Amino acid sequence: MPSIMRSRGMSAVVRRGCSGIVLLCAGVMGCEGGARPAPVSALRAPTPAPVMLAAPARPEPSTEPVAHAPEPACAPVSVAVPEVPMGPGDHPVPAIVGDQTLAPFFEKVARLLRGEADDHIRIAVYGDSNLTMDFLTGQLRRALQLEYGDAGHGFVALGRPWSHYKHMDVRHGTKGNLTSYACSTTPVVGHVYGISGIAGESTGVGGRAWVGTVGERSPIGQRASRFTVFYEKGDRRGVFSILADGELVKEVNSHASETSLGVEQFELPDGPHEIVVEATDRRRRVRFLGLTMERAIAPSFVVDSFGVGSMNTHAQHRQDPAINHEMLKARDYDLIIFATGANDVFSLDTTPRELGELIERHRSALPEAPIILFTPSDRGRDSTFPQTLEVVKQRYRVAKDNGVALWDLFESMGGENSMGAFKRRGFAIHDHVHMTEQGGAYLADRFRHALWQSLAAYLAAHPEAGCTDARSTPAGKGVAAFAK
Repeated sequence: MPSIMRSRGMSAVVRRGCSGIVLLCAGVMGCEGGARPAPVSALRAPTPAPVMLAAPARPEPSTEPVAHAPEPACAPVSVAVPEVPMGPGDHPVPAIVGDQTLAPFFEKVARLLRGEADDHIRIAVYGDSNLTMDFLTGQLRRALQLEYGDAGHGFVALGRPWSHYKHMDVRHGTKGNLTSYACSTTPVVGHVYGISGIAGESTGVGGRAWVGTVGERSPIGQRASRFTVFYEKGDRRGVFSILADGELVKEVNSHASETSLGVEQFELPDGPHEIVVEATDRRRRVRFLGLTMERAIAPSFVVDSFGVGSMNTHAQHRQDPAINHEMLKARDYDLIIFATGANDVFSLDTTPRELGELIERHRSALPEAPIILFTPSDRGRDSTFPQTLEVVKQRYRVAKDNGVALWDLFESMGGENSMGAFKRRGFAIHDHVHMTEQGGAYLADRFRHALWQSLAAYLAAHPEAGCTDARSTPAGKGVAAFAK
């Protein structure tokens, strides 16, 4: 339609046509050439015919799929971080350094929380004399199994080199013609002990070791159903019996042309049991490397404790690597902890190399199992043993150089000169070196607090952690994302 513009003293009509734009003047004095202006009626443009606008064409339905935001593969999961006491004598709990390396472990815990796990989560803890009575690991085991289910005690050595080798919530011992060896105080030629660093060897018929469940006074450990016996095979090894509750389970011949790991597994109805291994060979000896007790229940946590008196990195490093490699694979750990270092004060020069090689051996056997180094506990009546401070610094360097996590147990106690306060609180005995059960439990709770803090942060950053859906982060693949 035409566009009409009006102003004072002027009327004009603008029409668009094929010849362009024509401007017609009307009612204006002094038009060009002085000609008499024509009447307005003569100049008015004819009324145009109304223009009918066609309705817009309806678009054809699209065959392309409509894009929607992807739905989450599964709902987020979370954990409650256990509280720890924070009184006047308590220092803040140190965070785990390098916890991004723990992503494979966190993924497995997430699957357990979702009910998707297909086996127990197993944690191995190496230690020195502060672990021989299972105080720290015993409390960690109790806390996890009371919350997630009693999955069984786990590993017990079939030798007892010292009277203070005694695990919590399990009965065990040796009897008769059996000699106990340890990689530190009573080493043997060939250094075959298994991963615990402790072995029992028969010296005649009747040499035996036994492990049993406990009574109702213990909060866990009252039942078991799955058992594994580890032993050495070799050309000087003989026959032994496995008995359960006084009944023969099987006779085992450990004789072989080459040294290797022997493994015997069996199951019993879930309940209280006592397992005995007994040498029956009159000519050859038998070397027992350990026994595990677990339960065939919904997946939970199993904590294997390897405390060896006077153990340092050198004593652990010289153990037979082939036997330990196969034993690690058989146990299939999901997290490995080195709570050692107190006795590395005497071997500071060789420890970084040997500990680095130990880390690589474990990675070779279990590539997806993360590793955590602990700093050693404080020691000294009035002041910290100077070399202990050097070991603490060295542990940080070794962890960084080998790409593993670190938890500062030394700082969790209170740092330098903290052992005196530990003793006064009843957390350490008179030698200002070794923990009481209360002291071990105190440190175990603080470690679990730190571990669960890192776990909670991982789950918050990865809402689909532990999902079996293809879109979720698979176990062992989440390190780079968490590191960001």
